[in-house]
Amino acid sequence: MRPVAAPARSRRRLAGGAHRRHARPVRRGRARALDRVQASRYWRTSAYTSAAMNATAGLDPAAARLQARRRARAHAPHFLQQAVERGLLERLDPVRIAPGRVLLAEAARSGALLALAQRFVGAELIATDDDPAALAALAARVAPARSGLLARLGIVRGRPLANFLVAEPARLPFPSGSVDLVWSVLNLHAVPEPDPQMAEWRRVLAPGGLAAFACLGVDTLAELRTLGARIQRFPDMHDLGDALVRQGFAEPVVDTERLSITWRDGSTLLDEVRQWGGNALADRFRGLLTPRHRQEWLRAVEGLRGPDGLIRVSVELIYGHAWCPPERRLPDGLAPIRVIPRGGR
Repeated sequence: MRPVAAPARSRRRLAGGAHRRHARPVRRGRARALDRVQASRYWRTSAYTSAAMNATAGLDPAAARLQARRRARAHAPHFLQQAVERGLLERLDPVRIAPGRVLLAEAARSGALLALAQRFVGAELIATDDDPAALAALAARVAPARSGLLARLGIVRGRPLANFLVAEPARLPFPSGSVDLVWSVLNLHAVPEPDPQMAEWRRVLAPGGLAAFACLGVDTLAELRTLGARIQRFPDMHDLGDALVRQGFAEPVVDTERLSITWRDGSTLLDEVRQWGGNALADRFRGLLTPRHRQEWLRAVEGLRGPDGLIRVSVELIYGHAWCPPERRLPDGLAPIRVIPRGGR
């Protein structure tokens, strides 16, 4: 497979002076009528649908947590995870920030620890996840950095590359205003609602701190939907921007990028999409599927094969960041008022 960047997008202004970019629509492949009917029957009962979606599609929170843990226990970051993390790092290039403490939320799949350590030399990195085993695996993966190139360059200076802490993303064990940068990659689309996590980011961020995130967008796997795939809805970029505003963030910037990923055969596509997540629909089919169902799906997906002989599927990526404003809100939602007496007394 190979990711291919989409053409340039148009822009739309957000409240507060930020911008959103829209990807151009993608032409969707057409399957034969018979294959479309067979695929629809397969997808209504399939355990192979993607797990990363939002509550409007009937997401089962318990199933979503289990799928997130399964993804987190992969031996190495998936190629999509790596591509998205590179994209988010690039979007931070023009941002002027020198954080003293960086929090990586739901970080067990992350491959960005080394890059963040190089970007923010001297910052304390804290990687959190609610799966102890997956977090331990991440710690083992990055342990050689203490004696590797980063140590020789003086970036880690003999200390641990990061601290690893088991924590739920919407219940972080940090004091309010104690973090300067929150980093979240491929997580927001896998929760029923983004607001609880964003509210927690807002709480732990210090005034002037930054929240940066990336997740899958609403047009992800659009071609599979045309085959009758009963896939949960991914979030829309506008909804995420609105959620940032609701939680009191300032100057939110949200944009999208379209990737076109190709596979040589349907079996590989199926297996790799499963690595992104399983089926977390509340009304999902909970039995076993027959080989016939899989073959029906494989025949249907052949309709997505292009002139180059490759099966092509779109992935929409949403990138966003927003600032914690200088004035913190009080628990009752009011902002503190500073009174300056006349004459400065």
